[in-house]
Amino acid sequence: MFQVAHVNRPLPVFKIIQDQEMNNNFKDIILEHRKNNPQSNESNVKAWHSSGLTHQENPKFQPLIDFISNACGIISSQYFNLSDVDWEVKNLWAMMYEKGDYTLKHDHSIFPLIFSSCYYVDVEPDASPIIFESPEEDGVNDNNKPLIISPENGMILIWPSLLKHEVPPTNGQRMAISMNIDYKPKENV
Repeated sequence: MFQVAHVNRPLPVFKIIQDQEMNNNFKDIILEHRKNNPQSNESNVKAWHSSGLTHQENPKFQPLIDFISNACGIISSQYFNLSDVDWEVKNLWAMMYEKGDYTLKHDHSIFPLIFSSCYYVDVEPDASPIIFESPEEDGVNDNNKPLIISPENGMILIWPSLLKHEVPPTNGQRMAISMNIDYKPKENV
């Protein structure tokens, strides 16, 4: 039987704000995608959301994939001294929350995923925040100090996939795109 010890180490959540033109473009893409795919998938997200392979189903998401992959390259190089890899989006899904919708506490640490991301395309002022690492009565995380981030239009968050996060029931609408990102060795040209 293993004995387990725990390390209490803060992990970063990176934030970028995009321009309104990009938001308007992706708002239209999500609305069109939902119209063509009205059935929501079952997951931790208790709101309408597209499949986790939306990036393979709809090439209109490619500019965002390129942006996030590049941002992960900058983050990994500057903060983790890892620059000899390329970044690849493994999953991408769009979400539209209405009043009362929420997301259960979960993480994206299905190995070998490294980063997760959320791009807030269109959010109302009273939309619920995303809460990272809220306390759990598990003997390890009982005294967590949660990181609470209120979404705003154009905000992109990128974080290590093992961070647990949740969204409480919302009063305002939230339209967002989430992704899981993994690395692969750079291809020699």
